[in-house]
Amino acid sequence: MDNDLPKGTRRVGNLVDFNADTPSVSVTLERDEKGISVTVPWGGRDDYYSSWFMGEHTRRPEWAVWPPMPKNLLFWDSYGSVLLVDCWAQGYHTNISTGTGRVWARYAVPGVNDDIDYSIVNGVRSEVTGLREWLGVESFEEDFDFETRVLTIKAASSEPIQVNSLLSFLPSWDITRDGHESTTIKNVVFCESRSSDPSSWEDLVGSHRGMRDLLVLSRWVAETCRIVQAQHDADPLKTLDGAEHGEQWRTVIEPQSDPSSSSPRGRLTHLVEYADLGPEGIDRWFSLRDRFQRALDPVISDRFISGVGPVTHMAQVGPGLEALGFLIMQTKDGMNASEANRKPLRARLDRILGEIEDVVPFDGGDWAAGMTEAYNGIKHANRDLPTELELLNRWRESILVVRVWVARELGVKAEAIRSRLERDPQTKPYVPRACIAGP
Repeated sequence: MDNDLPKGTRRVGNLVDFNADTPSVSVTLERDEKGISVTVPWGGRDDYYSSWFMGEHTRRPEWAVWPPMPKNLLFWDSYGSVLLVDCWAQGYHTNISTGTGRVWARYAVPGVNDDIDYSIVNGVRSEVTGLREWLGVESFEEDFDFETRVLTIKAASSEPIQVNSLLSFLPSWDITRDGHESTTIKNVVFCESRSSDPSSWEDLVGSHRGMRDLLVLSRWVAETCRIVQAQHDADPLKTLDGAEHGEQWRTVIEPQSDPSSSSPRGRLTHLVEYADLGPEGIDRWFSLRDRFQRALDPVISDRFISGVGPVTHMAQVGPGLEALGFLIMQTKDGMNASEANRKPLRARLDRILGEIEDVVPFDGGDWAAGMTEAYNGIKHANRDLPTELELLNRWRESILVVRVWVARELGVKAEAIRSRLERDPQTKPYVPRACIAGP
């Protein structure tokens, strides 16, 4: 067993809070569907660890005042050490004399042994599904000699792509071996962000999630962004003699991430291709995303909602369209917030349509009228609720409107959009299921 935490892991070891005055304790480290946690026992209300869950108010005044629970904790057992980052206590059971509680971690960093504040880092790397294919980069090549029947595979990382001062794409490759049975070589691309001063994980990974959002809108696939490595200047690579050998990138485990997550098989057409943008265009996307966040976030989030009916999807996407029309009127038409806010939904939809009417693959006027009626139908109880088929098609058209609007804002040519829409599955309307004739 390696020092890893796949889902289903359960390890017993010791917990270190980097305070020499607190008692030692044996805990259980687990990773399940809910996240990464350690179960901490205590023996009475005067036990230090009970205060992590029950608070200082449970103590008698004469008892010692213990320090609060640290945000970073270290677990170690015979397999190695795991630093638990950004911890919080939630959930406990007690019968007054004894008890157990669970401490949860936002990230886990295996291999760290020292008291290093990994709640802030100097670098973060993530993997965004679909990014490598979108960039069109390869990090290995194959050559097969038919005469000698020798297959030669050469793996070499392609040149990095610098997007801006904070973000770069690092093409690379990974190799895994399944005993003596098989060897797998995989192309990967890391999104990497660095900061000379330690920064929060959220600040550094924000642009990575922005790339995920662009790919979601581009081909309407629920892409994922998984943090895989982090670097801290206070944790350099060292040999056994203590000598430092430059920076060290530690493996990071996100509780809810799934390493097996991947893009769907088969090629789906992108509305926005890397060739349309280049690094400068990606930077324009980040700016557009920031300015129109209130409009784009509800639509992007809808792609990650499953197992719900069309009313829920419409209720999610409708506010995004309202916000998009409102923001266009402000940013492009010079309206102030009060003027734009007074515009009804139909006027906002017409304003969006004015930006893209030459490329949408359906009757724009019919969409604006139908979407207005459908959205108002689910918002107002005194109106008739549209049929599920009507809601599904207005929802589908509305998603396509936002995707096309983003493509046009990023400078994709109209003829390219029209050509790509011909192969986009979202252009095909939902139709009633055919009735099966009886005998």
